[in-house]
Amino acid sequence: MNEIQSPTYLVYGTGAIGSVLGGFLHKIGRDVTLAGRGAHFRAVQQEGLGIRGIWGEHLVPKEEIRTLPDPKSEAGRFSTILLAVKSKDTLDAAREAAPLLSEDGIMVSIQNGLGNWETIARFVGEGRTVGARVIFGAEISRPGLAKVTVNADDVLLGEPFCPVNRQLLQSLEEDLRLSGIPARVVTREEIWSALWGKVLYNCSLNPLGAILEVPYGRLGENEETRMIIRGVIEEIFQVCRALDVTLPHKDAEEYYHFLLEKQLPPTSDHRASMLQDILAGRRTEIEALNGAISRLGRESGISTPCNDLLSHLIRFKEKRGRAHPSMR
Repeated sequence: MNEIQSPTYLVYGTGAIGSVLGGFLHKIGRDVTLAGRGAHFRAVQQEGLGIRGIWGEHLVPKEEIRTLPDPKSEAGRFSTILLAVKSKDTLDAAREAAPLLSEDGIMVSIQNGLGNWETIARFVGEGRTVGARVIFGAEISRPGLAKVTVNADDVLLGEPFCPVNRQLLQSLEEDLRLSGIPARVVTREEIWSALWGKVLYNCSLNPLGAILEVPYGRLGENEETRMIIRGVIEEIFQVCRALDVTLPHKDAEEYYHFLLEKQLPPTSDHRASMLQDILAGRRTEIEALNGAISRLGRESGISTPCNDLLSHLIRFKEKRGRAHPSMR
């Protein structure tokens, strides 16, 4: 592969997480281009990008904001594309961004849920696909302003299928760390295990918090919701055993207590991203989370009633929100 001295970054999907990544890479002087849509992205173009929260404050003036004017003119220009769209948009985004990636570049999935890495590989190849586990939280406080709310662990980067351009992968790790975002490269086994670990967390809390419209902390306080959470976790472990997937916990009981005692307390005030999507009239990521567990369960002959029910209820809320915007 050709050596690339200075990475050129494209953040494809400038929502809350994408804004933080792009803004922090800009802070250390990296070549960063943003691509996005909606009110927040328009505000970033017109007024600049503000970031605040637990990692401090940073402003990218509008004069320094570089956006994607014409994808055709940028073909093959970017060495590193950070795909930060929701899972429901991965197929279209990967297809659109693939021509923008340099021949020896890498496309990094900055996403939740299952199936994203495989979709990206369809368009850029397994040798240019990088998986990431991002577990810091961010939200759009208002258009043009992103807030970092919580950080549970380092950003993990790994090669899910086969070796990629190692120089670019290590440069991304170093640039993130230099910018103030904890990050490290891990093995293939570790990145898959980390992905499934976050799937466990999201499937346990995200849909239930969206359906009941309460912060995550309330879910752990109630015996009835704890029973549902335990059922979701047990089903995921059953599916993983059938698929020979290694999880970062020995069994469902261990993870259940880890979730309640370690993961829930620092995120007790967090509200589900699925609820934010529903209130905004957007589709959620349910098909890449509990919906994916249900599908994999059917394919493996495993019954997943808790994940099935949560998936059905979220789909109902999605349709209700789109049909009755006044109820949002």
